[in-house]
Parts: sequence; structure tokens; C-alpha cells
Amino acid sequence: MRKKIAGAILFAIICLPTFAQGNWEISAHYSSWSINVMKDYIEENFVDAFEYYDPTKGALNFDSNGNNMGLMVRFYPGGKEGAFSLGVSYERNNFKGTLTGSYIETDNHGNRAEVTANGLFDLTPHSFNFSIRWDLFPSGAVHPYIGLGVGIGPLNGKLSMETITKTTINGSTITDREYEELTLEEAIEKLEIEEGENYPFSFFPVLHVCVGLKGEILPNIYLMGEAAFYDGIIFRGGVAVRL
Repeated sequence: MRKKIAGAILFAIICLPTFAQGNWEISAHYSSWSINVMKDYIEENFVDAFEYYDPTKGALNFDSNGNNMGLMVRFYPGGKEGAFSLGVSYERNNFKGTLTGSYIETDNHGNRAEVTANGLFDLTPHSFNFSIRWDLFPSGAVHPYIGLGVGIGPLNGKLSMETITKTTINGSTITDREYEELTLEEAIEKLEIEEGENYPFSFFPVLHVCVGLKGEILPNIYLMGEAAFYDGIIFRGGVAVRL
């Protein structure tokens, strides 16, 4: 799939009219980040989809990480010395995380239920992003840039959780294990039925705000590095070629 998309981007560039004003740039990038800023989003929208753990009785601890890679084509209306550019990119996004929690329930007769949960989520939405960027002091061999972008993609991914309940009644203990696995679409459909409300998104939204540095290492070949908000805090590196 990625090879086909990369081929389509290159084909489009080759077939552009030769009289087009400005310069084109092709780049590839890789990012890694912590996405703990998505904690509230996951908890508010998906935790309630699990049947055997009650997060109102024991908070779930959230930890996460992820990576992103993509191909981008940018157009500079002002040519090589121009500051402003428009970009379109194809992104592969990978969000991974864990959910852990526990709680104990007791009654007046000394009986108790000890509940522990270990969950995983693996979100793999690809997206098409559109961005605008300003290269500051573009004539410099090394110069900063700032950018803003948005994107959308399908809700690809799955959630799973194993819940262990140890119930002690009159000194005897029974252990029950329950395992649940849902795709994002199944989780959303289940919550919509149970709560009678429509999920706010039928797609995966992306917001990208960045500040970076760009340096020309060979004629028309650049190394790039940036810190950004990309549905989380990311650090990104890449290489770009001006045409």
C-alpha cells in the first residue's frame, strides 16, 4: 500500500506542468512521542466499553507511546527563496498503550471481591494531512520554520483487557478470568447503544503544530528536525529534496 501511494505521489510530481511557478519539495519523516495527552480522550470515550471492570470503583493507570512515519509533498509559490508553502502528506500513525487498575469490594459479612485489570490498546490509523508552513529566513543554509496542519483517517485499531476477580465468601476463594477484545468501531457502536449518544467522530482527527530547523547538507538536499504537537508531543526527523 505504501509503495503504491509513494509511486502515485512521484508520478503526480513528474506530470506537473513545466510552467508551474515555484519549487516543489519531497520529504520523508519519522517521529516518536509520548501520547499521554490522549489519556482523557481514551478514558472518556473507550474505557466504559469493557464489561468486567468498573473504572468508577478503581481508576485505571494509563501509559502510552508511539511512532509516526510519512511522505510529504510541498509547494512553494515564491520559489526556492519563498517562505510560505503548502503541503500534503500520507502518514502511518501508531499509538500503543497500557491500562492497569484494581479495586476491592467488601460487605458487612466479611466477604470481599478483589478485581484487577490489565488492558492494551493499539491504534493504527493512517491519515492524509494538509499543512501550511513558513520557512523563516529561507535563504540561510540553516533556518527555522513553523507550521500548522490537520488531517483525517479511519478509526483503525483494537482494545483488549483481561480482568481477574477473586471472590472470597465464608473463607473460600473463587477466581474468575475474563478477556475482552474489541475493535475501535465495535467499542464505539457498543457505547452508542448503551449510552444512547452518537460518538462525536466517525474518523480519526489529527492536529499538527510544529517548530523546527532545516539545514541544507548538499545542494537542494536538507535535513530537518522539529518538536511538535501531533495528537501528542512528538520529536520528528526527516530528509527533504527540492526539485
